[in-house]
Amino acid sequence: MRVVNVQSFGPKQILLAVLSVVILVWLINGGPFYIVGPEEQGVILTFGRQTSVAEPGFHFKIPWPIQTVVKAPVNVVQRIEIGFRSYGSGRNTEYVGFSDPDMLREAQMLTGDENIINCSVIVQYRISDVGAFLFNVREPEGTLIDISEACMRQVIGDNAIDAVLTTGKLDVQNRIMEQVQSVTDSYAMGLDIVAVQLKDVQPPAQVSDAFKDVATAREDMQSYINEAEGYRNQVIPEARADSVTVVNEAMGYATVRINRAMGAAERFTAVAYEYGKSPQVTSARLHLEMLESVLSDLQITIVDSDAGALTHYNLDGSM
Repeated sequence: MRVVNVQSFGPKQILLAVLSVVILVWLINGGPFYIVGPEEQGVILTFGRQTSVAEPGFHFKIPWPIQTVVKAPVNVVQRIEIGFRSYGSGRNTEYVGFSDPDMLREAQMLTGDENIINCSVIVQYRISDVGAFLFNVREPEGTLIDISEACMRQVIGDNAIDAVLTTGKLDVQNRIMEQVQSVTDSYAMGLDIVAVQLKDVQPPAQVSDAFKDVATAREDMQSYINEAEGYRNQVIPEARADSVTVVNEAMGYATVRINRAMGAAERFTAVAYEYGKSPQVTSARLHLEMLESVLSDLQITIVDSDAGALTHYNLDGSM
């Protein structure tokens, strides 16, 4: 191994080496060229004032200290986490949740019906105006966290605990997203809020069992309601079908009775008309017809009073 003796270099050579290093560092960090990544935009500052925005690619600029470039990822959906933190990615991701005191302080909130609830939220956002994002507020990500936490507390404070835990989650998420977007727009932060997701919502550990019992009772109630509705949906069509059958039978019976009554009325009217023309003849005919109808199915026995009680003569000639 060859050892270089620094003392063999003269002052000019050392100065040249130092100058070369300085120039190299200057070229890399503040020189006349720079590269903007495919997911970034670069803001060019001339004497500290924003003068233009550079798109992805290789660019030139006036060297430092006249011009500098600040970059930010604008084509990436970023996120902030409230009430928990995630470390790593993929299967190796680790989460710190409500068991951590700092996370619990972020997550604990008061609902509209004065119940305490633990709520962790993910807010996804994209930079829409890189200049506004970088320079309109200090620490834009920290500011967004504060805004999101304040909007969360306000929206959850307007809702009952049952709505936050069950049926009202979607509405709560949408309202938080709208309010966060409204506040960031008022601060001109240059952000688009993409989504807000309630990651974990649960009551405090001290009353968790009681809330589970309530949830179980609510599920049982809904199950009974569904069973009752199913029974109703089965019985009502059957009852309607039976009612149609009964109505049709009643209408048929009514038709028969009406027709019979109308026939009897017409017959009575005809007889009355004939009776009016010849009362004696019609009366005798009616009398005989009645006797015929009554006596046609009877066995008639005529007893002669002079023949004694044991002698009977039948009308058909038999003895």
